Amino acid sequence: MAADETPEVTLVPVKKYEINVTLEDILTPLTQISSRPIEAGETGVHPELAGHLQRLSELASQLKEVVGAVNRIHPTLLAPQAQRKPPGD
Repeated sequence: MAADETPEVTLVPVKKYEINVTLEDILTPLTQISSRPIEAGETGVHPELAGHLQRLSELASQLKEVVGAVNRIHPTLLAPQAQRKPPGD
């Protein structure tokens, strides 16, 4: 191909999938993670793991509170893209 030639482009149809995940869907399991027992017989678990899981749970709970406060002020700001309303609607 010469430098001045335009390469041929082939468009391929691709299926579009819409996935709606909210912060609530992500944070709720994280708030409960410290209450999950470590599987019986699991070896090689670091002794500080329980503390880190507890901290993760606490941080997720705090983040849920902040998300709730934002949602009370602006209910669609943190909503999935498909659920957002344009300004002025």
